[in-house]
Order: sequence, then C-alpha cells, then structure tokens
Amino acid sequence: MSDYEVNYICACGKAMPLLNLFFCKYCVVLRCPKCVSHEVDSYYCPHCLENIPSGDAKAHKNRCINCWECPNCFSNLQHRSAQVPLVKREGGRVGFGQFKKMFYLQCFYCLWTTRDINTIPDQNQSTGPWIALPEDDKWLTDITNYYRHLIQREKVEMEKTRRQRRGSFLGFGSLGMSDKRLPFARIRTSFSMAGSGQYNENLIQEFKPVEPEEDVEKVDEKYYTDPGNVHEYTSIESRIKDPRNEVASSADLIPHFTHLLVKRSQRCRECEHNLSKPEFNPSSIKFKIHQIALRFVPRFRIIKKMKLESDKYNRVLFSITNPTEFDLPLEFVAVPEDHAHFGQINTNVDFPKKTLVLAARDDTAQYEDTNLVSSDFDDDPEVVVERKMNKVVIALNVKPAIDSGIVKVGFMLRYKYKNLTPALRPEEQKQSEDIHFSPCIILSLGRVG
Repeated sequence: MSDYEVNYICACGKAMPLLNLFFCKYCVVLRCPKCVSHEVDSYYCPHCLENIPSGDAKAHKNRCINCWECPNCFSNLQHRSAQVPLVKREGGRVGFGQFKKMFYLQCFYCLWTTRDINTIPDQNQSTGPWIALPEDDKWLTDITNYYRHLIQREKVEMEKTRRQRRGSFLGFGSLGMSDKRLPFARIRTSFSMAGSGQYNENLIQEFKPVEPEEDVEKVDEKYYTDPGNVHEYTSIESRIKDPRNEVASSADLIPHFTHLLVKRSQRCRECEHNLSKPEFNPSSIKFKIHQIALRFVPRFRIIKKMKLESDKYNRVLFSITNPTEFDLPLEFVAVPEDHAHFGQINTNVDFPKKTLVLAARDDTAQYEDTNLVSSDFDDDPEVVVERKMNKVVIALNVKPAIDSGIVKVGFMLRYKYKNLTPALRPEEQKQSEDIHFSPCIILSLGRVG
C-alpha cells in the first residue's frame, strides 16, 4: 500500500481508487468489481482476433488451435520459411538435388525456434500440424468425474432429507392412507426428483485416491557442485504453463496453443442493470455501455507530496475535476461517527464554509481563446488557488492527530446528481432529475515528520 492514496468507498464498504469503480445511475451508488456480477459475453483469440464459440472453447480447454505461443517468453510464434535441399541418391552416391520450401515456428522476441528442439521437425505447410492436440489425462478425468458424481449424490441426499422433514403430504399418513396410492403421487415424485440428477455409486466406491510415497527420488549431486548454465533450465512460469510435463530442460520445451481471452459485462446486483458491456467485435475497444465512476463522480487528487507536522495545521493542495456536462456545486461534509471507515481518520480538517462550484466539462474549451476566470464564480481566495476549465485547485488546512504513522483524511462530497436517464413517464422524469449523492473519500497524505 502506498503512503499517498485517494480511495473512494463503494456500496459494499471497500476502499478503491476511482478508476476501479463503477457508478450505477439507477441505484445512485458506487460499485466495485467485487460487488457486481460478471458475465462472459464472448471468447476470442488475442492473436488472430477470431471469435470462438463457447462450446469450442470448452472442448479445446480455452485455447486457440490456430495460434501458438512461445514456451520461453510466452509471445506469439510466427511462421518462417526456409529452403531445404533434398538428398538425392544415385548409384550409391549421395548428392543434393532440388530445394524444397519448409516451414518452422519462431519467436521474434527471444528468437526461440522449433529447430532448437529435436521433437518437432519442419513441416511442408505453414498450418502444421506442429504438435497433436493434448489428450485428456485419464487420472485427472477420473478425479473430475468422481467429484461430479459425489456432488450429485449429496444433492439427492439433501432432497430426501428435505422431503422427510415435510412428512406425509396433506396428513394422509395419520388417517391410515398412504399418499403413494393417490393419483397425483407419481407427478409429485417426478417433480421432486427433477433437479436431483443421476450419479453412479460404483464409480464413487471404486475411486482410489493418491497414496503418499515414503521413498522419494534423491536429488542428483551435480546440482550441488556444478554451477550449470541458467539458459539450459526452464523457469518456474514455463513449468506452470505446462503442468502435464513440467519439463526441466530448455531443450524439451514445446510450443503451446494461445490462451483465449473473454469479453465480460458487469451488472449491478441490486437493480440488475448493465454497468459495462463491450462490443462483440474482438478488434474493437469501444463499449456499448460504460458507466465507470470516472465519468460521473468528481475526481479528487493530491497535487504535491509534503511533510506534515503533528498538532499543527498544514496547508495541502488538492485538485478536483468535474467530469459531467453541467456545473457542479460541492459541499464538504465530515464523515459521521457511525461510518465503517471513521476509525481510520486521524486528522482534523478545516473544511470550506462556502459551496465550491465546479465548471461543466467542455471538450472544445481548450481550443477556444476564452476561458473561465475566478471572477465568474464567488470563490474564497483562501480555499481556491487556481481554476482552469472544469478543474479547480484548492487548499485545505490539515492537522494530524498522531505523532507517527500515515496521515489519513476523510470527508464526504455532497452534490446533486442530475439523472439524465430517459424515463417512461414524464412525472417520473421530474422526480429523478436531481438526486443528492455523497461519496465518501479516504486520503492518505504520507507519514508525519
């Protein structure tokens, strides 16, 4: 954690920078990545930028079967061609005849090639096949099936326990009549067992877990005496990338299929509205819906790092930027004592008495000669140091209440958020135009002294 931070408190109580938060304009609260639901929209390859259906991505273990990555530095491998002479045998003599075009893979970053190893020969076509698709490991498949059937058995047992607690249906058992003879008993049983699933009891009983071994292979003594060459051994990351083999020598490395990436959309868990939704095209970096907090909430930043003295008011400079398209009057409010982060605050701050007005954001203002000056607003000269377009530099007097440690300041910015979301009814639009919003901000101003 840095000694100089500006964190906003989201709805779930976590403190995060404004860049990592979302703003739900329907609930009018801040949302962090941990308090929103994530949905996978599409899979795509970062190299060839091709959309992969979810079924194919699952079948190929989230890898692109057309692209390769370097096993040494994990960059993309490119196809290279070379003219290889063909061996010609005539009359017991060996000679070179015509040349043939062959292909191999090469990394343009670390210059690793498939010719560095002896397991992958040059191919006649650029498409390969370079290596065979990895087959499912039988031991890993057995473990997956064991836990899948074990979960299904637990669900069935929970369903039976729940039915036994409810007792006989409509109390027919107390009258000496079994509810199994009723005409709707079969329908009720089918509904109760519909979501239970099927499992194989023999597969669960026959599964054998891995037993620990007492005899462990001894380490070769050359690792203690021979300094060795670092380039001959693989890195830990290279071994983790290939858990099936975990090769130790660089000569045994083989290229891997490129991992797929996903495009995700975030949704508010309270109102279930989308907060972020990217476009479907993998080559596009635009969003259909992009409600990041940086576009709706004023950004508070520390301009200059300075040494703070204990039990003394220190003048600290901050900047506030208005991201909205309308003027924004701000009020500084102290954090209430019942707030979850009130215990972190260890300073006394002299808040401005007047309302601070931020100018609206204008993208064309920087190209015009006219600009806003301080005379356009009723600013306090002791608080407002500089004003430029939609940005204001202010000075606050901060008095640390500790002798050592990190100084933390906390306050709430109260302003009216104008909800520009179109409503279905005119009366609803009038009621939802101005909404009071007070985000809590916790700042770390460095250490005392």
